[in-house]
Amino acid sequence: MDEIVHEFLVESYENLSQLDQDLVALEGNPGSRELLSRVFRTIHTIKGTCGFLAFSRLENLTHAGESLLSELRDGQRAMNQPTTDVLLRMVDTVREILASIEASGAEGDVAVDGVIEQIRAVLTGPASPIPRDVDVPAAGAGPLADEPGPATVSHSAIRVDVDVLDDLMRQVGELLLARNQITRLVGDQLDGNLIRASQRLSLIASELQEGVMRARMQPIGHLWAQMPRVVRDLAASCGRQVRLDMVGGEIELDRALLEAVKDPLMHLVRNAVDHGIEDAESRVAAGKAAAGLLTIRAYHSGGRVVVEVEDDGGGIDLDRVAATAVTRGLRTPSQIAALGEADLLGLLFLPGFSMAETVTNVSGRGVGLDVVQTRIGGIGGTVEVDSAIGAGTTWRLRIPLTLAIISAIIVESAGELYSIPTVNVLEFLAVDSESAGAKIEYVGLAPVLRLRGALLPLVGLRDVLGLPTVLGSGHEPEPGSPTIIAVLQADALRFGLIVDRVLDAEEIVVKSLTARVRRVGVYAGATLLGDGRVSLILDVQGIARATLTSQSTVAEPDLDQVPSRLVGATGQVLVVGIGDGRRVAIPLEAVTRLERVHGDVVEHVGGREVFQYRQAIVPLVRLGRVLGTSAEPSGGDLGQQDLLVVIFTRGSHTVAIVIDKVLDILDDDPTRHSQIEDGGVVGSTVFGGRVTELIDVRQIVLRGDPSFFDADTATGPFEQEAAGVTLGAVGA
Repeated sequence: MDEIVHEFLVESYENLSQLDQDLVALEGNPGSRELLSRVFRTIHTIKGTCGFLAFSRLENLTHAGESLLSELRDGQRAMNQPTTDVLLRMVDTVREILASIEASGAEGDVAVDGVIEQIRAVLTGPASPIPRDVDVPAAGAGPLADEPGPATVSHSAIRVDVDVLDDLMRQVGELLLARNQITRLVGDQLDGNLIRASQRLSLIASELQEGVMRARMQPIGHLWAQMPRVVRDLAASCGRQVRLDMVGGEIELDRALLEAVKDPLMHLVRNAVDHGIEDAESRVAAGKAAAGLLTIRAYHSGGRVVVEVEDDGGGIDLDRVAATAVTRGLRTPSQIAALGEADLLGLLFLPGFSMAETVTNVSGRGVGLDVVQTRIGGIGGTVEVDSAIGAGTTWRLRIPLTLAIISAIIVESAGELYSIPTVNVLEFLAVDSESAGAKIEYVGLAPVLRLRGALLPLVGLRDVLGLPTVLGSGHEPEPGSPTIIAVLQADALRFGLIVDRVLDAEEIVVKSLTARVRRVGVYAGATLLGDGRVSLILDVQGIARATLTSQSTVAEPDLDQVPSRLVGATGQVLVVGIGDGRRVAIPLEAVTRLERVHGDVVEHVGGREVFQYRQAIVPLVRLGRVLGTSAEPSGGDLGQQDLLVVIFTRGSHTVAIVIDKVLDILDDDPTRHSQIEDGGVVGSTVFGGRVTELIDVRQIVLRGDPSFFDADTATGPFEQEAAGVTLGAVGA
């Protein structure tokens, strides 16, 4: 292709993307002189260049559009929907002609006469001048408050073929691998000149890597350029009224990731408009605004970029999801009965799943969300969904900043090497019996670290990966050696990962994994280390999801053996906060489990609150209300925040009490108890200089389930020492 024509095509495509945004914005703000001038300049530029290149049909089309825009710019007529429609059709036709020129070098047989006639019909029709009350800024004045900012143009930029950048990135990755090998070899040498040369090579390689990665980074807003037009057209075809809000367009991503996210994001937007947001009549009847709000948001979190597509529509009906899965033969009724809320939402990602009643050009073919999950998983990302009936749905994509090179800490476990992304590492600890400020304890069967006054859940990497731990395996830690803990941050969760050794920090080149290995859920990729060994890269978020929110079965405590008037009979209590600064103690032997559940799962049976837990309806008791706090716990905002609950189980009966937060697990001295009683309280004591109330477990549990202690609910004697407590998603 002629170089001039190539440059014309590249520039015109960029201008058309901006033009789509400006025309949609202009429809909502028809008096904007800034937008009108920008649109006019764009069409005028295309017209002038195609005239020079002898693309006559394209020139005639853009000339007609320029005439209409001229009247709009001069205030002779106002922008309205018919005018916007015909201008957008002109843009689409221009794009078709450009595609033909790119493919064959000629304009082809794209029809332009019909569009030109439509433009002339608008021009010859009755003019609709701008009303007097519309505030039109004078020439040179700043844009209106609700306009997008001026288009940014960098006169110092040059265009580079993406294949060149991809090849350059590949070579930089190989250079870093060679750099790591040389650094490891030089580490054993005593030659000062060789060491200095190695250090210089390392510095240059790092600077080159940073430069290439910067060249590949692009604002995610480039991906959103066509969204206003897409949402407008979808809303019109689906009979919806939709407002679009885009936040965080300045967040940058690797170019390859932008391409990978493009189609999944488009599908989620189409789903939100077609399935999520209701029609205007239904919304008004439900007390909502007639126009739905669709928000596309990007932000940094946990070393990744999070992209959210959020609508304020009707939410996802899980009963309908279950029925659809059975109807389409994707699951059996017995399989559905065993699924919880998260698992039911996971059905949306099954191939062939669709809740559309008819097949349209937007949806109904059952091809979509499974592809979204596959595409995002292929780049090391994850897809999450949160939904509440009547409130809306949020789709959340968590994607890495780059596919190529990251900083990582190399650790060893059972003789194997693993890489932990540095962005997830807060600190490393070596804990033994003499460690100051850090102590490993057990809550039931779950290890926790008492670190600087807070409890940190612990996870063994050997346990997560099923690595050998028995004596004689050749990989067991040395007797008496300290426990090495990597304190990690996974989104909002903080936990400790127990490893055998910490080796080094390296810049690693990320290699993708096969789909079968990715499905394990704890690996984000692989890399080749400086000594030639392969190291798997740990997915910190995946480990947190697999271990901190597990639903493992735990032994039931024997509440019959917990004295009603004496707390701490076995010496340990769980100290919690319930609002108003009040602290209460719960006998640890009575607790089955700690759970964190979303507030929107709470429902009502009569005047009581319940929620579905492990295929049962569990009564919910708000401890703060029972004990008369004036402030609702921070978790009490139903539908918005999580609820932290303490689970009590006896036989087939379960009761959950809501608390504000977990403060500590302490040894109790019954001789220090006071005998001051009140409703639900059997006394008090002092922990850490603070008065702590001692609750009557029986009375609190009976408020939730009056038949909890009936004889037929017992399943036999319970072993107090086996009363396991799993921390679930509770963080430090």
